[in-house]
Amino acid sequence: MSRGERERGRARAIRRLHLPRALGTCVLVVAVVFPLPAEAFEVNGGVSVGGIQIGTAPTLAVSPFFGLRWRNERGILLELQNMFSLLPGSRVGIHDRTSATLGVAWKTGSFSLGPSLSFYSMLACGTVVCRRVEGAAPGGHGQADWYFAEPLGVSLSANVAWYGGSSLVLPGNVAVLVTAGPILRVEAK
Repeated sequence: MSRGERERGRARAIRRLHLPRALGTCVLVVAVVFPLPAEAFEVNGGVSVGGIQIGTAPTLAVSPFFGLRWRNERGILLELQNMFSLLPGSRVGIHDRTSATLGVAWKTGSFSLGPSLSFYSMLACGTVVCRRVEGAAPGGHGQADWYFAEPLGVSLSANVAWYGGSSLVLPGNVAVLVTAGPILRVEAK
């Protein structure tokens, strides 16, 4: 078995075992530490466009996303969100990020921060060589939303992921994804 096959097998095992456990643990901890009697439940989604900086070259990212939010009467917000980024080019790549964030919400907007987990398969270029990189990476996520014409708004999202290991194509082992685009929300009180 080649090294690449072993790494792909390991990435599949991480997705099957760790993602549900990690997300479940995050939700449980937040539910116990920050009890939120929900004033409103919200489903939101949209398509953002932006860029991902991985290695030495930035890449275009087209990123549909979907989120679930719970907000209490004091404006404390708990959000679960998934963003699937398609990285077009000669060798198409993907970056799938799931996050659990805590934040504040008001009538026309919100801001939230929290941990994220990303799965990726993309081309990354270092100073000398370009290679396909694949795996899973922990990170941090921040998002700000502004609703200017209810239920339509604009969303700005930023994610930093820490890729492990030593690599010629990933100096610093960090990837930054920043996107912006329209967001649509449906709220139930």
